[in-house]
Amino acid sequence: MSTNIVYTEAFENMTDDQINYLSLWSEEDVVVERIENLVEKFESNITDNPEMYPPCHELTTLGVYNIRQFSFGGFKLLYEYHEHIDTAAALALVRDRQDLQSMLVDYCLIHK
Repeated sequence: MSTNIVYTEAFENMTDDQINYLSLWSEEDVVVERIENLVEKFESNITDNPEMYPPCHELTTLGVYNIRQFSFGGFKLLYEYHEHIDTAAALALVRDRQDLQSMLVDYCLIHK
């Protein structure tokens, strides 16, 4: 049985933010392709083993252990796996070099 994957509104908003930001330096088509590759790799990797990735280190320092991190192509995709319904929820998309805590505060201010 394969894991169901859902994408939250926050994930979609952050993806749009990443596309808008990175499109300042690269063609939008190239940025979109990078993110599509990331999502395809994420889906293919966690479908059969959703717990294969570790908890997000930056969040564990804040006491949050249930959010996992998939890293690929210069991005971090944060997700939460709900074993009782066999569903992984993609929560956030950030660049590897972004400070996660600052990004979360900014997100709350922008998308409140």
